[in-house]
Order: sequence, then C-alpha cells, then structure tokens
Amino acid sequence: MQSDQMESIATKAPFSARVTSLIAGHLERGRVGVEAVAAQLHMSRHTLHKRLKQENLTFAALLEEIRRERALAYLNDRSKSLVEIAEQLGFSELSAFSRAFKRWMGKSPGAYRSMAA
Repeated sequence: MQSDQMESIATKAPFSARVTSLIAGHLERGRVGVEAVAAQLHMSRHTLHKRLKQENLTFAALLEEIRRERALAYLNDRSKSLVEIAEQLGFSELSAFSRAFKRWMGKSPGAYRSMAA
C-alpha cells in the first residue's frame, strides 16, 4: 500500500483511536503527558482536548481506560508485583494505583488477584 493510501486510512480512523494508540505507546515508556501526545499530533493541548470533546471523550478518560485494561491483564501475570504493575501503568506509587483500581473494580488489586486465582 502506498504512503498516500496509508495516510488516507489513518485520517479516517476516529481521532480518539489515534490518541489512544499514542497514549499506549507513551505508557510503555513511562509516564504519559497530554503535552507530549499533543506535540506528536502537531497540535496544542487545547486543540487536542477540543478534538476529543467532539467525540465526547477526554484525555483523562482514555488514559484511565488503557490503564484499567492493562491492570487487569497485568494482574494475571503473577510474576509481577503490585508495585511493578503500578509503575508500568505510570502511577506515582502503589497507593495511587490501589485507589484507582478500587474505583474501577470495587476491590483492591490484591483482592482481585486472589479471586482470579
């Protein structure tokens, strides 16, 4: 497929899908910042927020959804400690991850992991 065709296909995908992909990539390398994602899309933070708002989404909501999905997957890997998981998800400390996980799933990461066993 030619570059023109690839670019055309990429621009037809929802904007939020592009943002989600960039968030996921940043998360793999450490912390995610809205400024860095906006810069990769060659736009301001304000424009990024405005474009997501057109899809009734926010940057924070996309980041939280990715973190939630990954947390569930990571908890199935018993070789990873909860601290490692928190770090991989970009949380500053285990307590921040635990609070977020309780909000998402109604129980602590440890309790969820125990139930999944």
